[in-house]
Amino acid sequence: MPEFKMITVRASQKRSGNTLLIGKNLAEQYNITDNQQISINVARKKRDYTVKIVPSKYKDSIFLAPGTLRSLYLTSGRRYGANINNREIRLGPVVGIMAEVYGEAGKPFGGQSFFIRQLISSGRKLGQICFAFSPYGINWSNKTISGYTIGSQGWIKNVFPLPDVIYPRERAYSSAARRIRNRLESLGTKLINPSLIGKWQTYKILSQNPYLVPYIPDTRLITSFKQIESMVKKYQAVYLKPVNGSQGKNIVKVAKKRGHSGYDYQYVLNNRVYRGSASNLQQLRRYLGRIMGNRTYIVQKQINLIRSGGSILDVRILVQKDNSGQWGITGMAGRVGRKGAITSNISSGGQGRKVRGVLKRNFNDDEKVEEIIEKIRKIAVESAQTLEETIGKAGEMGIDIGVDQNGEVWFIEANLRPARQVFTLIGERHTRIKSVVTPLLYARHLANFD
Repeated sequence: MPEFKMITVRASQKRSGNTLLIGKNLAEQYNITDNQQISINVARKKRDYTVKIVPSKYKDSIFLAPGTLRSLYLTSGRRYGANINNREIRLGPVVGIMAEVYGEAGKPFGGQSFFIRQLISSGRKLGQICFAFSPYGINWSNKTISGYTIGSQGWIKNVFPLPDVIYPRERAYSSAARRIRNRLESLGTKLINPSLIGKWQTYKILSQNPYLVPYIPDTRLITSFKQIESMVKKYQAVYLKPVNGSQGKNIVKVAKKRGHSGYDYQYVLNNRVYRGSASNLQQLRRYLGRIMGNRTYIVQKQINLIRSGGSILDVRILVQKDNSGQWGITGMAGRVGRKGAITSNISSGGQGRKVRGVLKRNFNDDEKVEEIIEKIRKIAVESAQTLEETIGKAGEMGIDIGVDQNGEVWFIEANLRPARQVFTLIGERHTRIKSVVTPLLYARHLANFD
């Protein structure tokens, strides 16, 4: 983990709430003088103090009255990231993790609770004031948030200031969610990622980049089932994907029926696999109504993906920014679908595999394997950069890439709310930890704590 300027904040019973005690070494380092005025800034909370320089055995410490600590959301004895000059001490940054709250005992954020615990613990090591909250827990009138942090006994509910930076982990595509984000940004809060975008918008944006065009599978927005008919005739098999779907849910595979007119189809609903056939387009539409509902879908040619143990496999690349503000690849892992599945999602029972090993088993050519990996890396970073140019500043994306049985590489999907469980599944604990810390480093960059 990088080294940053940190100071320890301690409670002092000896002075009034308007006095800031600073150790002599720290004061000399930043040209701070006795009896001068200086402010302490924690997110939007700012207070002015009169400096009193004291000899101290603590090299990098400041001392405040207990009541002042509480008003600034600080804890005595804790180390905080610091930006210091002779007029101001900024502490933090304050980082809020925005996610749905489910209220389950011991798991207030449902399946994300463990990940959020890791974020809060990692943020604390970086000197950040880190907490998690629901987008509906904001008190706009007094600019505070009801949220959760971690203590020795588990989750603690408390009140926090509006953060310097928010790491959005909520699922919402809604206009209400966008309004909350816009309001937060209008108050000066930075967001690590913009709002979620749908698959069709993603493909339209990436298709404007000439470099990426050869790696994008033929994709159409479904406005009529006639498009499915023409795509099946052209490619023999296609995938139907909800524009705003995630985790591989509500995806349908449709193929030309072998030796007959009509269609075969397959999908998963409530963890149950459904397979069937339809003799004509009208019948297909009726049969798929159960899974498709009123959702908007795209239709995409099927990629003949490489396999592991007989199951399809794609590659998840986690592309993130750190405190440099530059895109880099944190890690990549193969995702293998469960037997007979049409998707490789871990949430649907998929497994993880080391990418290089799977590629070697499929191609048995070291030079080709390295060429494929290099192309995967290039496409992943180029996709993230291209999307960011249109959707706004972003800090991380999960890019899914497919490799077909000829060794050709295909863009599959970009996820602005990427999971990282797959790194644990392939035994890369260090990659998992890095994937948690990196967005917090980027939060420092956004908050100008470099």
